[in-house]
Amino acid sequence: MNTPDPEFVYLQLAQRLADAIGSGAFVPGERLPSVRLLAQRERVSIATALATYRHLENRRLVEARPKSGYFVRARPPRLAEPEQPAAKRAPAFVGVNRLVMEILDASQDPKVVALGAACPSSSLFPNSKLQRMLGARTRRRPESFGVYGMATGAESLRHQIAQRAFGYGCRIEPEEVIVTNGCMEALNIALHAVAAPGSVVALESPTYFGVLQIVESLGMKALEIPTSPRTGLSLDALDLATRKPGAVSALVVMPNFSNPLGCLMPDANKKRMVELMAERGIPVIEDDIYGDLHFGERRPKPAKAWDRTGNVLLASSFTKTVAPGLRVGWIAPGRWFPQVSMLKFIATISTAELGQEVIAEFMANGGYDHHLRRLRRAFREQVERMTDAIERHFPPETRVTRPAGGFVLWVELPASVDALELFQAASAKGVSFGPGVIFSPTGRYTHHLRLNCGLPWSDRLETAMRGVGQAARRLAG
Repeated sequence: MNTPDPEFVYLQLAQRLADAIGSGAFVPGERLPSVRLLAQRERVSIATALATYRHLENRRLVEARPKSGYFVRARPPRLAEPEQPAAKRAPAFVGVNRLVMEILDASQDPKVVALGAACPSSSLFPNSKLQRMLGARTRRRPESFGVYGMATGAESLRHQIAQRAFGYGCRIEPEEVIVTNGCMEALNIALHAVAAPGSVVALESPTYFGVLQIVESLGMKALEIPTSPRTGLSLDALDLATRKPGAVSALVVMPNFSNPLGCLMPDANKKRMVELMAERGIPVIEDDIYGDLHFGERRPKPAKAWDRTGNVLLASSFTKTVAPGLRVGWIAPGRWFPQVSMLKFIATISTAELGQEVIAEFMANGGYDHHLRRLRRAFREQVERMTDAIERHFPPETRVTRPAGGFVLWVELPASVDALELFQAASAKGVSFGPGVIFSPTGRYTHHLRLNCGLPWSDRLETAMRGVGQAARRLAG
């Protein structure tokens, strides 16, 4: 008989209690069952019950009162979510590269609290374990340093990717996968394969600035599609924008925890989107880099799960989940495989196989799933701590997203606050963030910003958030 993982048991129990608190079953200020009573009711050990409450305390959902027990933490009313933007008028050439690079350069200083780039802390990754695995592999196969890898990637990793994709509803064969240098290369060669310079690419609005940089570099035009902070891309707006044949050449979309909104598209919407684009012959490039970073119990399906014609090019990466330094991404390009594989070979020939083999081994032995459970817990707690800091320090009219996964927050400030001016003020104090204008090809979102929640909470981070909030209050008048 298998014994449940004690860590998993207390996390399950903590999530059930968190859901009960969120639904109002326990109200702020109400006393929770004692540790002993909780252990008896749930048939767990005292240690597990105590770990449950401490976990909820770290998430700032409960508080311990000396000699009284645990109580639901009182908290101010949550800030409203940002509003969905109105439809934009026409496609536009993109010009964000210069500003993006200036902002990213400002984040490179180790003295800066880097809330701008969506880069988790290196302390959250299994660095020592991967180092040992890499060392063992190179000792067994020192000739690996002198061998070119396969153009499509290591067979072991492609097998693991296909196997994992099957678990979340995608029928992908290992030979249909191409390993890339991160997700950016996957998106770049995918867009290059399906659209020509001067053509129109439909995008979420706001959208990840890296996608805008690719569109700009390929000489294409971007068409912003309104996107809800809760349910993602507006299918009605997409329908309207793509009715005229040839008006749009491709759609780039991030249905699972989009960057920067963190929204999650419902399954019914994913299905409708895939079918609509297939009917109109418009390829869908799906970025699923945050799919494994869900806060709920189940991983959401990619839109690719409803693809029956090979029209969806599914791209992802291990850079946000396990090893940014290895730069291992991948793409399953469907019917576009010949074009994408050729472009991959022209661009970089292949991706270094040693890193691929280490990740494949990490996935095969269960280490990846175990690590993901810890990582998701850390991101969820850090998102909650950042949200709490925004509520305490930012202007009262501020709005903030409530992502169900990932590790970024999209913040809408009062309209009188210029986010670029705020960025300059924050930079002078050693804090960086992503101004909203870099997430739009047309300079929208001038009073918005994106915050990276990938850093463990600390006094330094609290001070940084207080400083940005105070500067925002001054600019708000």
